[in-house]
Amino acid sequence: MPTRSEEVVLSAIPIRAIDAASEVLAPGNGAVGPPRAAMPLTLFGLEFSLETASLDALESVTRAVTRARVADWFAHLSGTEEVALLCTCHRVELTLLVRSPEELVRWQEVLPGSRSSWTVREGREAVHHLFRVAAGRESLAVGEVEVRDQVRAAAGSVQSRYPRRILRDLFTAAADAAGEAAPSVPASRSIASIAAHRLMELVTRTSPRVLVVGSGTVGRQVAEHLESRAEVTIVFHQRPPDDPFLRTTRARAVPLHRLAEELAATDAIVTAAKFGSHGLRVPDLPRDRPLVLVDLGVPRNVDPRVRDLPNVRLVDLEELHALRGRSIRPDDHDARVEELARRCSDTLEASLLEPWIDAFRRAAEDLRRSEISNARPFLGPLDPSQELAIERLTRRLVARLLLSPTERIRSLPPGPEGDRLRRFATELLDPDSVGP
Repeated sequence: MPTRSEEVVLSAIPIRAIDAASEVLAPGNGAVGPPRAAMPLTLFGLEFSLETASLDALESVTRAVTRARVADWFAHLSGTEEVALLCTCHRVELTLLVRSPEELVRWQEVLPGSRSSWTVREGREAVHHLFRVAAGRESLAVGEVEVRDQVRAAAGSVQSRYPRRILRDLFTAAADAAGEAAPSVPASRSIASIAAHRLMELVTRTSPRVLVVGSGTVGRQVAEHLESRAEVTIVFHQRPPDDPFLRTTRARAVPLHRLAEELAATDAIVTAAKFGSHGLRVPDLPRDRPLVLVDLGVPRNVDPRVRDLPNVRLVDLEELHALRGRSIRPDDHDARVEELARRCSDTLEASLLEPWIDAFRRAAEDLRRSEISNARPFLGPLDPSQELAIERLTRRLVARLLLSPTERIRSLPPGPEGDRLRRFATELLDPDSVGP
């Protein structure tokens, strides 16, 4: 029996988004490749991170590659069907759905930073990388959960002109897979844990006075990790942490306008906020005692020139990234993440071939309509019920006839040979190629 999707009214298939991009290849038109609707789509991922670039370069790229800027590039690069932007604490990534490799080159030409620092991945490799990122396998704290939420948020910001939700579904699937592979994550697997550990390695005073600038998720986690080892003060911008949290961590909370006052009496600072600029500079810092600063921001919250002060020790994400090997351990969840990524890759490859199915069905629908038109002189006058009966009969007949060939087209492998066979199947149904 045909599936419900195969029995759908064929005249509804070329919806506006598809119809605008769907032209069945006609013989003799000089085309050397498949029509736009039948062009095989390609998935590319581009990554700029601390794996291949300095923190200075990453900060510059982070400032330049914004959602607004990506939307502007997307508007001008018509060979791109979809683009997604993902920014985490030590990476900027673009995922592209394009109609040709040449479109990737156009993106590389507009993106800031050294081209050699942008890692390019294609197809299944790009999918598996995204799943590993979502699962925290590429994070400073391997297995951290925060990046999973960032991947899910990126799914909602996809720029698209394609009629199907390819990238949004891909990013959602990656975030879901991360949750399935590791539904609970220990607190030690967080950038806050690494920052707190490194701070306590460097600070010289017992039970130091630590200022945590930022009361968001990471700031609160830092306070939790330091609770038994330091006197913690949390600097908040708009809303302080709630009282139960402050009692549990034995932390104080002060508003941002008191930052200068608190700086005068602190031994260490962790910045877990998003100033968007160098919020702490040389003139802001005390000179009468050793001071440890841990900056978790990109762009950076602390002006790197504070390193010129003799009493200051600044730790940034570049240094924490260099220490990352300490936290890497084989993990049983890796195999599950890879399995889910493989399943998603299989589904995605089939989805990227769907334009061929659209073209094939469109050709069949054009042929059906053409034959009904040719038969009208012999049918005589028809009342509305008879017109409806002919429509239903012919559509159902075509749907049944297309069921097996459609699945056969889907089963053809990607690549030039599979494309040649898909194009041949579409041309067979071209009404202009059918003789009298």
